[in-house]
Amino acid sequence: MNNIFLTIILGFLFGVILQRSRINTYNKIVGFALLKDFTLPKLVLVAVGVGSLIFFINVKSGMALLNIKPLDATGIVFGSIIFGIGMAILGYCPSTMVAAIGEGAVDAVIGFAGALVGGFAFIFLQPFIKDVLGPFLGKPNLYFDSDFITVLIVLSYSAFLISLAFLIDMKAKEE
Repeated sequence: MNNIFLTIILGFLFGVILQRSRINTYNKIVGFALLKDFTLPKLVLVAVGVGSLIFFINVKSGMALLNIKPLDATGIVFGSIIFGIGMAILGYCPSTMVAAIGEGAVDAVIGFAGALVGGFAFIFLQPFIKDVLGPFLGKPNLYFDSDFITVLIVLSYSAFLISLAFLIDMKAKEE
């Protein structure tokens, strides 16, 4: 129960950060697409860096399970294309769309409904198209039998992403 409560609080805080940074606005998304505003990549880099570290701690402490999905190159390519088209049309990614819904954006509600329809369509169609989606390229990951090596990789990866966010911020302020 405490994990659910903590998850709700962290999700709420993430939503506040999204809203306060205005990352859930069309102008921020378009600004990044035009390489004029780097708020989005900085936020994503820090979020993934911190999230990777917290997820690793949760896995090692038994609070989360590591369930690695098979790498499906065709699915990733087609999914990325559909994701990009949706993001270009709406100006939201899934997380910023939820934040925009919280602000009452009608276009985000319509986009969310479309995402749900697409998700359910995939669930329905997946058994029929799974042979087309392959080949599966295994379950690659950076977790090793040695905890020491895995800790070094996770810490290095997190530090790299967060450092890159600060480097982008410093470069943007110089210009």
